[in-house]
Amino acid sequence: MQPPHSNAATSQSQSQATTAATEFHDAARETMEAKIREALETLSQIQVTVMNHESADEQVLQQRVDRLVRGFAEMHTAKDQLNASVPEEVLAYIRDGRNPDEFTSQFMERVASENQFTNGKIAALSNFKHEFEEKLREFFPEESSERLDR
Repeated sequence: MQPPHSNAATSQSQSQATTAATEFHDAARETMEAKIREALETLSQIQVTVMNHESADEQVLQQRVDRLVRGFAEMHTAKDQLNASVPEEVLAYIRDGRNPDEFTSQFMERVASENQFTNGKIAALSNFKHEFEEKLREFFPEESSERLDR
């Protein structure tokens, strides 16, 4: 037989493991976000270099393209540390050239609207139950007191 505190110890170790996994995932996500920001900055620098193209800029352009490729390789390696899924709808927004924040905003509005609708249904059912119980007590006092007061 195990001591009574072993369940608490197991629960605590599971909690610590979950916290450690979450912290690891958060660190991996932050690292990936930093790499994406670096890649965007490098793309911006490449764009400026190409727009102001002069023969002396060839080496600078090559260095920036190399930095971009290394960054993509690092992202490809780091992706295995992430456990993230992106809804297909968000990917469709991005493919259509729309801002994914727009999807989030519309989703939150939809959820709030559905929440209000559901709360209205709950209130209506609660009112119906109250009225129904009142009528039962009025027309069937003996039977309703047995069943409703449990």
